[in-house]
Amino acid sequence: MDIGAMSMEMSLSRVQQSAGISVAKKAMDSQEVAAEGLLKMADTALPEQVPGNGIGLFVDTRA
Repeated sequence: MDIGAMSMEMSLSRVQQSAGISVAKKAMDSQEVAAEGLLKMADTALPEQVPGNGIGLFVDTRA
């Protein structure tokens, strides 16, 4: 393989890798927004449904 072809393949590989990373970042951002929405919905719904003994009062959001 000559140097020109190898350079073109390396450049294409770099572009593909950066495109993949960009797509992954957008997917992570989208999931973060969706998770925040779910947590807000849980915060508004839980106080009305929590029993008097406090069971189910805390939700582990870091797991």
